[in-house]
Amino acid sequence: MHRAERRTFTTATVRETEAESVAFIVGQAIGLEMGNASSDYIQMYAGNATLLAESLEVVQRTAAVILGAITAEESAQQDSTGFSPQTHEPIAEVA
Repeated sequence: MHRAERRTFTTATVRETEAESVAFIVGQAIGLEMGNASSDYIQMYAGNATLLAESLEVVQRTAAVILGAITAEESAQQDSTGFSPQTHEPIAEVA
């Protein structure tokens, strides 16, 4: 997010708010306990609810790309090993 062409016309506050918001969404989606750290970090960069609302489309799109890549990687691991990467148990019973 920090290296995209969009960087040239956004502020550090926008970039940090968006990046931390994406990190929060992805972390929550994969089961991490995120607590208040993201909120505190965004506030440290003077981010606020208005800025977050204005950045929502970018945040959602970026988080979806990352989560899609994680899902694709998990599927590839399942296909190549026959085991679930989360539980390390066989995907299906062997007859």
